[in-house]
Amino acid sequence: MSNDDHWIITRISEARKHHPLVTEVVSDRIGKLLNGQLSEGQLTSTELTSLARKLIADMVLAPPKAEAKQ
Repeated sequence: MSNDDHWIITRISEARKHHPLVTEVVSDRIGKLLNGQLSEGQLTSTELTSLARKLIADMVLAPPKAEAKQ
């Protein structure tokens, strides 16, 4: 495992511990983005907006853990 992969996995794991909306789907998408599109160079505002919308949709689709138990 490269240092980049280790750094990405560590950051995503920390985010999931502290923020319940960082779902498995969000984690997977962020990991792929950090290994690809986000590491390849500057993104346009349109690309950033599209990525933000996808990430928000990934978080909204999954109810928070506390609500799921009720």
